[in-house]
Amino acid sequence: WVVAYEPLSGKEIWRFRHGEGFSNVPRPVFGTGLLYICTGYMQPNLVAIRPDGKGDVTDTHTVWRFKKSVPAMPSPVLVDDGVYFVSDQGVATCLDALTGEQRWQRRIEGNFSASLLFADGKIFASNREGATKIIAPGRDYTEIGTGTLDGAIMASPVAIPGALFLRTPTHLYRIGAGNK
Repeated sequence: WVVAYEPLSGKEIWRFRHGEGFSNVPRPVFGTGLLYICTGYMQPNLVAIRPDGKGDVTDTHTVWRFKKSVPAMPSPVLVDDGVYFVSDQGVATCLDALTGEQRWQRRIEGNFSASLLFADGKIFASNREGATKIIAPGRDYTEIGTGTLDGAIMASPVAIPGALFLRTPTHLYRIGAGNK
């Protein structure tokens, strides 16, 4: 289940049964008036839910569901009207956020645990083999570049103005222009 609560009282607002998934690792993403959730292990799905209901909204508030190469671990990102995600096995996908229609899907090298990051107008996808793909958001797949570090990148990258932080099992890297 995905459950929405009133923050001050803790009272349940609505609940949504997403299916047989468990151990939901990816964080929910909200935007364009919808909540996007990955359903967890077994057969991951990405589901868009209208968050304006009360009670059990399973049958009434599903906007769309996507089932092909959805991640069990990395979280998606929402950029403008696109939902971007990469499966644990390295299949990157962009969907129309409102309709769930697939815009593009492409296998990129590696296996993924780290969540995608949108920063400085770019999407960063870091894999367990130490490589980070830099992808331009848009209706077509456009790879801007790739960087590689020694060691697996399993932790999600973090951005601050002018720098990107990446962690491997042995190092914390700060990549950017100069010291600010």
